[in-house]
Amino acid sequence: AILGQLDSSLIGGSGIGLPPPALPPTPPLSLQPSTPSITHFVNDSFIIFCQTVQKNIDTKWRDPRGQTRENTKGRVHIEKKTTGPLALVFEHISLEDRGNWTCEVNGNRNGNRNVNVEREFLASFELLVNQKISFGKTEQVQSVREGRDALVNCFVEGMPAPEVSWLYNGEYINTVNSSKHNRLTNGLYIRNVSQADAGEYTCRAMRITSTFSDSDQITILLRIQHKPHWFFNETLPVQYAYVGGAVNLSCDAMGEPPPSFTWLHNGKGIVGFNHRIFVADYGATLQLQVRNDSQFGDYKCKVANPLGMLERVIKLRPGAKPWGPSRFQLKKVYTDGFALDIHKPFMSNVSDEMQIYGYRVAYMSDTEFKFSAGNWSHAKQRDFSLQSG
Repeated sequence: AILGQLDSSLIGGSGIGLPPPALPPTPPLSLQPSTPSITHFVNDSFIIFCQTVQKNIDTKWRDPRGQTRENTKGRVHIEKKTTGPLALVFEHISLEDRGNWTCEVNGNRNGNRNVNVEREFLASFELLVNQKISFGKTEQVQSVREGRDALVNCFVEGMPAPEVSWLYNGEYINTVNSSKHNRLTNGLYIRNVSQADAGEYTCRAMRITSTFSDSDQITILLRIQHKPHWFFNETLPVQYAYVGGAVNLSCDAMGEPPPSFTWLHNGKGIVGFNHRIFVADYGATLQLQVRNDSQFGDYKCKVANPLGMLERVIKLRPGAKPWGPSRFQLKKVYTDGFALDIHKPFMSNVSDEMQIYGYRVAYMSDTEFKFSAGNWSHAKQRDFSLQSG
């Protein structure tokens, strides 16, 4: 005899064992790929298929707003072959595509909507959309007026939103409990800016998620707007030239935005062909070819930008033409240079400030001289200051 206890679950009302329960039926709809959530970046392409067990079942796709997608062309559209599954195609994914997309049986095919069938026979997936880090319309050169508060704009875009930090000339800026800097959603706030705050600001964006990590940065040049000021507080108020010679009058001033430079002669604009003006961002040099005595006088340099103006007068007076050296001799030649013996003469009947204090020597190799056909305009130059005697 076999003794034991029967599992009551195997005993029916008649005491006869029942077969095990059947496996659940195959879902009428399935998605390929079949993951419940799918992650893509903006502008990625993606396609997903809605498959049915029975070939004669009609299906449709609904977007996250519940709207049925019926278009067969466009950025997001459906594709249906005669015997194949219904495809949902994303040619270029956008942020607006994120959410739950649902494939369901078209219960309204014959005009009679069967709500129970539609609820039972559906398959969904969640589309998660990431956006790569970018900086939109952030300008890489920005300006702010001296003495005011500034906002260095940095428009960071990305999904999920990245964490932003700031560097100044390569050094990390502590924006926590700072009386000078504040980190805002659209940039870096700086209080009471001065010239010391000018420089390169790096806006760095970084993010770390469970599926990926990335970072990017943009460097912004911040210029502090201020009224012009002279590069050199002192300049020669009187300069000299002689008829038949040339003279350069320089005017150098810093300003932001870069200032304009204007030269006047005895209060009037300079006309004629005997002058040239070389202009840079922060300076202007007036080069005069002195043809007659009328070109002597007062030359005024006016410097201006929207924040202020400066003026400086240089008096150009007749001077003595310098004499050539009393001795100019090549003493020795080396493989990589040469030695010169230069003596200056003492000019009589001129003031001390008209005495010669140096010479400029131009030189070329034999090969360079032959190649340039004796043209000295491209020769190397070196200035020598001379002692008395």
